[in-house]
Amino acid sequence: MRFGADLRQRVISGFLLAGAAIVAVILGGWVNALFVALGTGVMAWELTRMTRGVLGFRKVGAVLAFLTGAIPPVVVEAAGLVPALATATVLSIVAGFGLARRTPRPELLAFGILLLAYAGTFFVWMRDIPEHGLSIAVWLALVVVAADMGGYFCGRAIGGPKLAPVLSPNKTWAGAIGGIVFAFVVSEVFGLVVGGDALVLGILAGLTAVVSQAGDLVESATKRRFGVKDSSTLIPGHGGVLDRFDALAGASLFAGAMLAAFPGLIGQW
Repeated sequence: MRFGADLRQRVISGFLLAGAAIVAVILGGWVNALFVALGTGVMAWELTRMTRGVLGFRKVGAVLAFLTGAIPPVVVEAAGLVPALATATVLSIVAGFGLARRTPRPELLAFGILLLAYAGTFFVWMRDIPEHGLSIAVWLALVVVAADMGGYFCGRAIGGPKLAPVLSPNKTWAGAIGGIVFAFVVSEVFGLVVGGDALVLGILAGLTAVVSQAGDLVESATKRRFGVKDSSTLIPGHGGVLDRFDALAGASLFAGAMLAAFPGLIGQW
């Protein structure tokens, strides 16, 4: 009975979160930017919360971490990519070293917050790309979901050697490869539908799937290192925002950096 209540809670909160995300992405613009800003701000706060035993976490730190994650996606909507990345860099350094007074490695916290701020910034920037933004955002979400589903089903069905038992004991090589294959196939179908170069999109999908799995692995390793089960309890039945969007954060960071470095790829969508 208790399992049924938990499952119902997971389904309801999952649908509400997914629905809000879909609406924000479809509308784009400031709606999407503010939604992403809220998400990255919470994820930055959750990262500092998970490591509070070492970092001496305080309320002022919660506000500082949240603002560091939330401000850059707003800046990219208002002023563009370069000012947003610069803002994220400065704020992450301030937040990382300001929060980490009790740890000899404050640069690690600063780097973690920086990656989350960059991820949110790149996602908003990609969604704002004229004519292609919505397709890119949908493709990215599909690739991440496909990689996650492929990893889960192949890992459970095939099993075999562990991918990184010290970091995450449940992940297998079969699951990792299955996730990449699923992402590639889904991207190929997407490319055929939208009329882009399916092979180029497929290769990008495979690389993005690797990075999305790495994002999930890094978060799992962080939780294991600090002995926490979830990044927070904000999402009933699911844990924290970082627990649900760690893979998407990694994928957004990679895809955004690729498109910024090689703008010719944008036309594939």
